Amino acid sequence: MARHDKLYTWMRYLMLLLCVILVISGVVLLGLGAWIRYGAATFVDVLGPYSSQLIYISYICIGMGSVLSFTGLIGCCGAWKENRFFIMLVRDNSCAVIFKAPDNNCLTVLYYCRVFFFIVTMLFVAEIIGTIFVLTYRNLVSLMVRDASKNSLMTAYMGPAATDPISTAWNTVMIKFKCCGFENTTVDFKGSVFSTTTGLNYPKTCCVNKTLADCDGITITPSMIQPQLSSMILAMVLFVKLGLMRHP
Repeated sequence: MARHDKLYTWMRYLMLLLCVILVISGVVLLGLGAWIRYGAATFVDVLGPYSSQLIYISYICIGMGSVLSFTGLIGCCGAWKENRFFIMLVRDNSCAVIFKAPDNNCLTVLYYCRVFFFIVTMLFVAEIIGTIFVLTYRNLVSLMVRDASKNSLMTAYMGPAATDPISTAWNTVMIKFKCCGFENTTVDFKGSVFSTTTGLNYPKTCCVNKTLADCDGITITPSMIQPQLSSMILAMVLFVKLGLMRHP
């Protein structure tokens, strides 16, 4: 019986560890999904046609995060309080003494305990596999985000006065991060729908001081355009690093 007690204690602490990891991972996923859905709405709109896919990903993160957190909390509470539904390693013939229940009921309890432990273990393994997958393909995802963002700038951005979601998102991003386009140069707008429609080389949102007369969309001077240091690339890379299941 002493050997069973040691094994039970070891498994109890293992269950606690796995469940704590599940809770932390679930909270992180939940926070990431909420951030993508609500906190990063401007960046999501910048992606244009791909924005709906990112919204779906945010819902998946929220759903998975909720399930992981709930499952982990149940496991933590049960293992910490040594609830009978989490005592699975005692001998079957001692169940009636420990639980003060008939043997058949005890076997049922043991069955569900083992099922729960199996589920927790599989969720933990799935998290490890998912993390490896994200780390392996993060460069590909980063490239896809860059291409989608540049494509939306070239084909859907209509200027500072436009009220459509993509134009509004780009204007907000350029003003907030003090950048010009994606690569932070007026070249980003060459051949774009904005340039073709208006005949301008860049929008007013690219200017350091938008009230200057030289900020006319034609005149280009280094001191007038937002500095290269605060490039849009930095902002988008930050977005990718956070949004790639940085958890976040």
